[in-house]
Amino acid sequence: MSEEGKRVFKIFLEFWLLIGLLAAFNFYSYVTNGSKLFLVVGIICVLGFIGWALFYFVYMRKTPK
Repeated sequence: MSEEGKRVFKIFLEFWLLIGLLAAFNFYSYVTNGSKLFLVVGIICVLGFIGWALFYFVYMRKTPK
């Protein structure tokens, strides 16, 4: 893996981890407080978590022609 590829992968992992932590926090807040807003935001974060991974593997991992 080239140096640029390692840097791109590191950025991907950092944002993926942050989105995952945000989703976990919202689900934890939903369980403890019971506010439906935390549940909605948690679901949106999970969709972003999955979308971010798909974006990386579909568009960023392409080999240049």
